[in-house]
Amino acid sequence: MAKKTLTIHCTSAFVVGGEIVKPGTEMPDVPESEAKSLIRRGKAVLVETDDQEGPALSEMTVPELKDVAEALQIDGFESMKKADLIAAIEAVEAQ
Repeated sequence: MAKKTLTIHCTSAFVVGGEIVKPGTEMPDVPESEAKSLIRRGKAVLVETDDQEGPALSEMTVPELKDVAEALQIDGFESMKKADLIAAIEAVEAQ
């Protein structure tokens, strides 16, 4: 089974494999765990593409939803419950 990958947009410089990645760089096919770490640390944001069909929000765990909410820069996501996270994410995605 192939590992899930994400596309991210770098918001600050960091080093990967001895190479400096500059802000503004889009990085496709980043392993999910690494992408989530970069997003959580504010080094990147998730790029939504039409070919990235992920699980339905209702099928995601609360920690996964919080990662999405953080990437979407939703205020107060840390204390939200699952239903609130889903509603907030859907509201941002509808804009």
